[in-house]
Amino acid sequence: DTCAACHKDAKTVADIRAPGDTTDYDGDGNATEGTEGEVATMAEALYAEIQKYAETKAGTPIVYDGHTNPYFFVDANKDGKIDKDDKGANIRYNAWTPRLLKAAFNYQYVQKDPGAFVHNPKYVFQFMYDSLADLGADVKGMTRPAVAK
Repeated sequence: DTCAACHKDAKTVADIRAPGDTTDYDGDGNATEGTEGEVATMAEALYAEIQKYAETKAGTPIVYDGHTNPYFFVDANKDGKIDKDDKGANIRYNAWTPRLLKAAFNYQYVQKDPGAFVHNPKYVFQFMYDSLADLGADVKGMTRPAVAK
């Protein structure tokens, strides 16, 4: 109810975006979706790029499980499931490169802060955009917010 004073068109918190903000941050062509949708689409793109980079550059496929610490694991057969060792234990991801580690940290940040779309979303867009670009993703169409001065 408090938010509705400024965000009259929002039916849910997920629909909220800054008043007057018509920027399509995630590059999906929809500049009217809520900020949550913008963040979610960029996060999906970042995870896909993490998986691609892990396989092609680091040489070991990766899978993420937000409910199992340390969250990133080997997925050598690319079935989307955590690989197990001969004793049945999860195989932690162990082929980190500096770029991959930075991107994984940023992805984990967004996954563990479900309110990231409200808690300084422009910063979230900046670091996701930067991680995507650093991993070699095509970021044409996406928008990186300017750094505040």
